[in-house]
Amino acid sequence: MRFEDSCSAHLAGKCSLPRAGGLVLVLIGSCLAAPLRAEESDWPGFRGRGDSSSQAKLPLTWSDDENIGWTCELKGYGQSSPVVRGDRIFVTSAEGENKETLVVACIAADSGKTLWQKETPSSLPAKATDYISRGAPTPVVDARGVYAFFESGDLLAFTHAGELLWSRDLAKDYGPIEGNHGLGGSPAQTDETVILLVANSGPSYLAAFNKHTGETVWKQDREARVSWSSPIVSPGPNGLEIFVSSNGLVQSFNAKTGALLWEVRGLEGNTVASPSVTAESVLVGSSQAGNNLLIRRGGEGDVTDTHVAWRVDEVSSSFGSPLVHQGRAYFVNKTGVAFAVDLQQQKLLWKQRLPDSTWASPIASGNRIYFFCKNAEAVVVRAADAFEKLAENSLNIDDRVYGVAVARGGFVIRSGSRLTFIRP
Repeated sequence: MRFEDSCSAHLAGKCSLPRAGGLVLVLIGSCLAAPLRAEESDWPGFRGRGDSSSQAKLPLTWSDDENIGWTCELKGYGQSSPVVRGDRIFVTSAEGENKETLVVACIAADSGKTLWQKETPSSLPAKATDYISRGAPTPVVDARGVYAFFESGDLLAFTHAGELLWSRDLAKDYGPIEGNHGLGGSPAQTDETVILLVANSGPSYLAAFNKHTGETVWKQDREARVSWSSPIVSPGPNGLEIFVSSNGLVQSFNAKTGALLWEVRGLEGNTVASPSVTAESVLVGSSQAGNNLLIRRGGEGDVTDTHVAWRVDEVSSSFGSPLVHQGRAYFVNKTGVAFAVDLQQQKLLWKQRLPDSTWASPIASGNRIYFFCKNAEAVVVRAADAFEKLAENSLNIDDRVYGVAVARGGFVIRSGSRLTFIRP
């Protein structure tokens, strides 16, 4: 496999920083790897640690003229979210009319400077259109490296310095990726494995891959069910569990062995939103009314009739995943209506139309909930039983907002070919 290195001034991507005192600040990136320290504020995967919550005090207001730390142009186009570890941001994209080149890039969190980017040929090129995913799965990062999955079936692992650790062609190993809209599910991780849900019209499976070697640790074949949701890893009384909400099913698996623990059947519309997991329950989002529900964790086998705590008919969840925060559940439907539900009382607390629909999942921090609309408007509300808007922010971004990460006490907003950092 042929890779191309492009560092610092040789990169095609461009970075811009705000002017200070009439002078343009210039920071020089380095291609050398510095040790990365894990912080509570890191955002290591899709929806951070899978819960879309941050302990950091995050900015309340921003605009094109306020609180913009930097912007960075990306090579190619991608729908994945950025991930963060220490002082580095990792992001993926696909380039070319047929997405023939896969790109993994490392960005300096303090400056937006591209430190390195790696390009590799796609194992399964497909025409780039608005109807098929483009660099959609979000990578995961840990102390060893960054692990990136693409809808072509390519799974790649790099060190923080950009050196290739290993690669897998899953379409070659396990069968072709089939379906009208590609893949969008993002990997999850344990300390030792990368967890992937491949749910499509072709061979479908849930599998774990060794982070050191890329070898398959276990693989559970599944009925072909098209879905773009992502697995979530959460500790349980008997070790780590993997939770999957995918096209008619919600399931829990043993993360070490892949064994099925329990499942809830008979759902509709749970094809995009990923579950939100607490110590006691699993919140499931669906585009179909009546299929948004809370499940009590535990049990064995089919627990459809015993462990569904409640269903709420008034809400739905389309593209972004539902959020659990301070005893409330938050959903956004495809028309951009946000809902808040009391987790214990199964009571709709409020609903409010946002400026646009959302592809990014809402983020919680302290007493605030952040809704990022795809038109680059963002609404900040108080985490409370009554709706209270704290701020409404807007950016001039000529594209959709696909995902948001937390970094250095601010937000990294990802549109197709650009990152924008909202500083604290």
